[in-house]
Amino acid sequence: MKKILSLVLAAVMLGTCLFAFASCGTTGTAINIKTGGTGGTYYGFTNAAAPMLGTKTGYTCTVLTSGGSVDSLKSIGVGDCNMAIVQNDTMVNAYNGLTANFESGAIKNFSVLAHVYPEVVQIVCAGKNAESIKTLGDLKGSGLSVSIGDMGSGVEANAIALMTKYGLTFEQNADGAWTSPDITIRNLSVANSADAMKDEALDVFFFTSGAPATSITELTTNGNPTGAYMLSLSDDVMESFIADNKIDGKYDVFAKQTITHDQYDFIPEGEVINTIGVTATYIVSNSLSEEVVYNLTKALWESKADLLTAHSISSNMDVDRAFTTVGNVPVHPGAAKYYRELGQTVENVADLGA
Repeated sequence: MKKILSLVLAAVMLGTCLFAFASCGTTGTAINIKTGGTGGTYYGFTNAAAPMLGTKTGYTCTVLTSGGSVDSLKSIGVGDCNMAIVQNDTMVNAYNGLTANFESGAIKNFSVLAHVYPEVVQIVCAGKNAESIKTLGDLKGSGLSVSIGDMGSGVEANAIALMTKYGLTFEQNADGAWTSPDITIRNLSVANSADAMKDEALDVFFFTSGAPATSITELTTNGNPTGAYMLSLSDDVMESFIADNKIDGKYDVFAKQTITHDQYDFIPEGEVINTIGVTATYIVSNSLSEEVVYNLTKALWESKADLLTAHSISSNMDVDRAFTTVGNVPVHPGAAKYYRELGQTVENVADLGA
């Protein structure tokens, strides 16, 4: 009798456990998402998004760190993860086997789930010396102190290219450092740039990232004591820059972007800062089925309202730009199915049987 009772109790406990397991939404589908370092936006945003994706789909979504876009793309290439958030220009280079990062061969076993948010070129000015600077062209002959980001960084490359289009002159030394007769160049990180601006030791700095960026937001804490503001780029400069930065001369990766009061309080309501940027993009392994990726895509966009309360970068999510500037990288058929339900035209779709 005791043995029968024990078996009954065990069966009840097993049933209870199975019910609890199912109620957590776990179906056995594991989504391992590569991001970046723990201090970066990729990691922070995905940590906010992953629980929402898991709740809506029933999948087990695990956030993993990485060394950045190149590392994440190589990880998806060898099957160490099946989802990642990467910079779209690096993604296009990987798919086409371009640059020294992918000289060992193109990575073809992934496709696009969604552009998530833009990483925009932000040009910040502050202080009495910069009050007359309304465009980058006003920097010519000014002698103002301008930070162009860390030496050798993408920020530096963007800054030099944009200021050159506005007529400023630059020369690069043998050690890689830039000089200019028009401005005083400094190579500072965004955090050090913001600190220097607070100390009135810097007039202008460039930074390419998602907006809002914490270091820029902190400049204007307690009523914008630094008098910080941002510069817009002209249409002709943006169009020329986008054309100059096509990958392999064929694939657009930069696009026109805007920054508004929703990102930074110091931008007046109704005013738009026009700039250019690349895009943080979720990619998925082609080993994932159409159904799984459809569910993930649907869950991502249906979570936007909740994400707005979890991470400020979510305000930049725009489903109408979900697969722009992806070059020749195809959209996963599961994601394409969702976008078509919204009335969007998706032409370049991955063939999972290929």
